[in-house]
Amino acid sequence: MVNIRVNNSIIHVSDNPRWVKDFNNYIISLLKYVIQKHNLSINILLGHNASRYKIRGNGVFGKKQQIICINTNYEHTLVKDYGVPTKTPKSTVTFNDVNYLIRIQKPEVLKNSHILLDYSNPNVYNVGTNPFYNNLSKNHIYIAPSLYENIFTNHTNRKIDSLTTILNVFGRRKKLLGKISGSTLKHSNVNTCFNKTDLKKLYQNTKVLINMHQNDNADTFEELRCLPALQNGVIIVSEESPLSHLLPYNHLIIWTKYDNIIAKTKEVLDNYGEYHRKIFSSSNISILKNIDSNNKKAIETKILTKLK
Repeated sequence: MVNIRVNNSIIHVSDNPRWVKDFNNYIISLLKYVIQKHNLSINILLGHNASRYKIRGNGVFGKKQQIICINTNYEHTLVKDYGVPTKTPKSTVTFNDVNYLIRIQKPEVLKNSHILLDYSNPNVYNVGTNPFYNNLSKNHIYIAPSLYENIFTNHTNRKIDSLTTILNVFGRRKKLLGKISGSTLKHSNVNTCFNKTDLKKLYQNTKVLINMHQNDNADTFEELRCLPALQNGVIIVSEESPLSHLLPYNHLIIWTKYDNIIAKTKEVLDNYGEYHRKIFSSSNISILKNIDSNNKKAIETKILTKLK
């Protein structure tokens, strides 16, 4: 746990899994922006267990300063009707003839958040479809994982044709990687990069990133993986996902069915220059650049509302 002082405010940061560390650091940068812009004197408890912390005496916090608990949901909420508890609330979302449920990990913790951040706009929408989560949903906002300040689109001298970044290779991911290894694709699975600097080097050397869901049950689109890759000029070939139209960069993703991923990736690589020019046009680059501004506006509005 770390205390970060910003002007007259303190951000108390709890530990997070290494695979979301850079996203958490990005959130901290947004909080610093809001504090400095409005010269706030507040205490922010940031982390998955933030609402469980208790302030004893003055500690590192001033008694009169308002405390805001901010949690982050890193999990898929769009799940199918198997492999989950029987009382899991139902969603109104349907996709490919599937009726979805709403899975919330540790709801007893997240429901007490003053603000709940989420890397996925489909997650936010899905949770809001059932009145059971009304109290949680009213504090639930989308913060896209815009990890890089600059958009890098140079597509020359990229040595990796197709890439996956799968850490735990099992199930449907293992099956697809097996099919890829038996195909003509020159493919790499790199699962040793866990910080934005190393990922940046990897992405800027990659033409196409293949994205698929981890298992047959969880279907939220993996924005934590794909948006940072897009910011570094990587073309994304992704398995179709429900509510993908809610992504601000939806049309920059090449969507296809799981069984067609290899064929679609080959097609993209065979026409790489054409696809790259279309996806990374000046108007689409502007969309990617504006994501950070939208994030700042969203978290600023929510914090100021809480302070009222």
